[in-house]
Amino acid sequence: MEWLFSISFDRKMLTLKAKLIYHTDQIERIRIIGRNRTITLQNNRPFLEARGLKHKRIEWKLIEGKMNNAHLLQHIINTIESFLKGKERFFYK
Repeated sequence: MEWLFSISFDRKMLTLKAKLIYHTDQIERIRIIGRNRTITLQNNRPFLEARGLKHKRIEWKLIEGKMNNAHLLQHIINTIESFLKGKERFFYK
């Protein structure tokens, strides 16, 4: 599954591409591709959904790539969570 999303950061609009690259009953890995950087994030959302833990916070790990700005990383994670929960509409590719 692939989708595009935009976030505003430092008075600029960043358009990023997200791709679900790995999915099991316990974890999922999502690759985020920007203009000059690629990172891979891992979360435990499938495990929490299987257990019925709706209110427990999803744990995210940066497993590939490097992010120099923690605020930008958190903004990307929040946008991805919104997409996965189906709260916002995004462009599918």
